Amino acid sequence: MSDHTHPRTVEGHAQTVAVVGVTGTIGSRVARALVDAGHEVIGLSRNPQPTAAYRVVSVDLRDTEAAETALAGVEVVYLTPPEGGTNPLGDEQAVARNVIRAAARVGVKHIVMHTALRANRGNTGARILDNKTSLESALGESGVPFSILRPAWYLQNLFGAKPWLDQGMFSMPWPAEMVWAATDVDDVARAAVALIEAGPTNRAFDIHQPGGVTAAAICRAVQAVTGREIGYQESTGGTRAAVDGYPISDVHKDLYAELYDYFKSEPFLGEPLAITDAIPGFAYGALEDFVRRNLYPASDTDVPSTDTEEKAVIGEETAAAV
Repeated sequence: MSDHTHPRTVEGHAQTVAVVGVTGTIGSRVARALVDAGHEVIGLSRNPQPTAAYRVVSVDLRDTEAAETALAGVEVVYLTPPEGGTNPLGDEQAVARNVIRAAARVGVKHIVMHTALRANRGNTGARILDNKTSLESALGESGVPFSILRPAWYLQNLFGAKPWLDQGMFSMPWPAEMVWAATDVDDVARAAVALIEAGPTNRAFDIHQPGGVTAAAICRAVQAVTGREIGYQESTGGTRAAVDGYPISDVHKDLYAELYDYFKSEPFLGEPLAITDAIPGFAYGALEDFVRRNLYPASDTDVPSTDTEEKAVIGEETAAAV
């Protein structure tokens, strides 16, 4: 644990937390937030990067024995099932199931697993959601105390749209006023730390902007921050064509096209305020604040740029992001 941190857990002591997928957009934020909250973090990844903030372990969690060894002595696991590589859905199943089984064997006290909004439904036609349905069931049947976070489409995906926003344009494959659920990864990290400190809930919580977002609202938020008019044009060539320019493999493009088709089939919204049952006072950041903090910080509002400060979450490194 870093010398400058101060433990703040319900039990009054810092917990040892293993973060699966620590090099990803989500896992890295959760790990840093846990360290800042005073916890001892062990970052697990196939290709970890050295860091002074916490210990990292190189491990292939698709291997059953390796998963059990990696979790020995760990009190809490934050599990972000991976969806990178050439077999994203298969790897997600293998890693998540191995981690859950290993956690049960070594006596982990709490798994906080990250799935996705509607993962509990199954049969949505969006495999990126449906693949997580059986994983939620496996966790519930494991005997390990748990909490589940179900985020939605990430606002961080807007990093990929920033070159277009810089030119005053935005596009999605649906009408400007269509509502869909969107989540700021920083809200996920705050919720994860709070749930770890509160202890197991044996419940799942939707986590996204209350009321969802629209493309029109995104345009208005960017315009309010930058002072530049942002126009919207609906992409009408189909969802597969709309994702064709994303920096991901064809396998992942197919998954995202399915997901976007599902978005268009019915309102993609959950019950994000229920999380206050477990985390009293939890509040989501506003869309305009997200834009100001991430896409257009004060030093960047006057000069259009085609550079992004972060990879879009839709990149294969973190394709578990919805």
